[in-house]
Amino acid sequence: MKNPLFPFGERLYRKLGPVLGRKRNPRLCRVLSQLYPSEDIEKVYDRFQIGRLSLVFAVLIMGIVSAAVLPLCSKGEGLLAEGGRLFRNEWDAGEYRVMLQAKTESWSGDIPFVVKERELSGEEREDMLRGLTEELSELIKGDNAGLNAVTRDLSLPASVNGYPFRLTWSSENSRRISSNGKVDRTGLEDQGEWIRLTVRISYGEESSDHVYDVFLLPEEPGREERLRRRLEEELKEADFRQRSSRELQLPDTLMGEKLEWKEKKAEGQAAAVVLALTLLCVVLICRGMENDLERSCKKRNRQLLADYPEFVSKLRLYLSAGLTVKNALFRMLADYREQQLAGKERYLYQEIKLACYQMENGVAEEQAYQEFGRRCGEMRYRRLSFLLSVHLKQGNKQLLTLLSQEADNAQEDRRGMARKAGEEAGTKLLLPMMLMMVVVMFLVLLPAYMGFGNV
Repeated sequence: MKNPLFPFGERLYRKLGPVLGRKRNPRLCRVLSQLYPSEDIEKVYDRFQIGRLSLVFAVLIMGIVSAAVLPLCSKGEGLLAEGGRLFRNEWDAGEYRVMLQAKTESWSGDIPFVVKERELSGEEREDMLRGLTEELSELIKGDNAGLNAVTRDLSLPASVNGYPFRLTWSSENSRRISSNGKVDRTGLEDQGEWIRLTVRISYGEESSDHVYDVFLLPEEPGREERLRRRLEEELKEADFRQRSSRELQLPDTLMGEKLEWKEKKAEGQAAAVVLALTLLCVVLICRGMENDLERSCKKRNRQLLADYPEFVSKLRLYLSAGLTVKNALFRMLADYREQQLAGKERYLYQEIKLACYQMENGVAEEQAYQEFGRRCGEMRYRRLSFLLSVHLKQGNKQLLTLLSQEADNAQEDRRGMARKAGEEAGTKLLLPMMLMMVVVMFLVLLPAYMGFGNV
């Protein structure tokens, strides 16, 4: 399928050509000339660069569009509605945590807040036969670094989603830590204070107590800490007043200053990741296309080496039948065209076809044979083209002797290549065979090992 951006890439490549000076990569030119010997190397090089440029532009466009659309898609997923409202989940859907950004004229800060599920009204509680089932999913330390260094309010949930338990918290010093997790360090001595919290987990008639030791650090709260605490108190107060409402109206003022709410999201980071991945894909595509060319070139060389013994044998056979080298090449080209109709394409016969076209267009046979060996690139073909050009005027008698020796050497080389390929295949199969042996030994020894206990 042709890239729809190919025309755009072609126009851009034509415009940037004079600016960049059209400096060609010699390695790419050499590989492309080997893969496409019958085509104009300049056109092939330009077509390859245009294709790569159009593919790079396609990836860039997809990456940029994805990075631009991602923030728009996330806007519909926000939890904070207009007017500073947070929607509660129904009683059986559980609570959720939201990161809020509070802003006044002189202060702004991030507030993590847990919006609890909507409590059942009196009529709803009467209709229900069982209590709420929730799961204890967060540590009681809340936003603190640990229970041995508490500076902020603790998170003491009353129930946990997924379990039919009810949690009741108590503190040995309710003035410092209240039953709902509110921490008060006012007037705390310099060495701090250890406080023991007890939670009773109730289920029907059964209950069990668990103890947590909490150490309060002495700290004089600054203005920002006071604002944060006051805001958290107003949030919890609003949460308590509106616990049966489907919507939670957030406070609009803080200590006499207008308060603005905004939900803090991470779509900017996601867009940056998408752009980084897009650039990485562009680099990998450019490198990957060059690697594909190198692999195709190696495949071509392996195919030329594999076809060399058959080619020399056919050439010796036709020369023995009285044909000239030129007529023998034309005869092999005719045989290849019949094979090509059956779907068989070989690089060797592409080079033979190009050599035949050159001789038909008036190129001297000696030059055509030399260029044939140079295009094939392998030492065997260069040696053969040298033999053909040297003995062009000496007849076929001595050439037949040399071709017989060359055919024997080619068959011996082919057997060596097959032997090497077999050894490489055996090396690759060594690890799977060892794994299979380990599995077989395990299956054989396991029953014997398990039978020792029955003796």
